[in-house]
Amino acid sequence: MVLPETDTRNGRAYVTAGLKMLRGLIAGRPTGWVVDLRGNQGGDMHPMLTVVASLLGEGEKGRFISPHGETSWGIRRGHVYNGGTTAFRWHRVPGARNQPVAVLVDGGTASSGEAVLISFLGAEDTRTFGAPTAGYATANEVFRLPDGARLAITTALMADRTGRTYGNAPIAPHTLVDTEDALSAAIEWLAGRA
Repeated sequence: MVLPETDTRNGRAYVTAGLKMLRGLIAGRPTGWVVDLRGNQGGDMHPMLTVVASLLGEGEKGRFISPHGETSWGIRRGHVYNGGTTAFRWHRVPGARNQPVAVLVDGGTASSGEAVLISFLGAEDTRTFGAPTAGYATANEVFRLPDGARLAITTALMADRTGRTYGNAPIAPHTLVDTEDALSAAIEWLAGRA
C-alpha cells in the first residue's frame, strides 16, 4: 500500500479513496502488509493515519512533546485521535488486522510521513526497511510577522509509543537497504512470517 503525502484540504477525499483501497486489499486476505512511505514528505498526518488505522490497532501510537507538556495520538474505537480531537469519525474504518507489517522509508519520508512511521515503531511484528528518513519529526507553529512574512518555529518533538523521542535527526530503519531493494527485502521478511 503506497501512502502518499496529503494536506488538510484533500483530507476527506484521501480518506475516502484510501479506505476503499484498503477494503479491496483486505478482501484479498493478505498474510502481511507493506506500507510504502518512501517520498511521503508529510502534510496532514490525520488522513494518512486514518487509512492505516486498521493496521495500527487500538491505543496510543505516538506523542508530541513540548516544553508545555505532551499530547498523544493514536487509535480509539477505530478512529484517529490527536489530543482531544477525533479525525474523520464519519468514516467506517475496517476492523483491526493482526498480520505483520513492513514499512518502507527513505530520505524523502519527512514530517507527517515520519509521524506515520513513528506510529508503527514499537509494534509487534512490524519492521522498517530502506534508508534513513529526512529528520523532521517535529511539530511546527507558523507565526505571521508584521511585514507579512511567516516564521515557522519547531514547538514540539515526536515520540513513539515506547517514549523514544525523535526530532531533527533522520530515523534509521531496522533494515538498511538501497531504496530500490526495500520492497524485495520487505517481501522476503514477510514471507518468513507467514
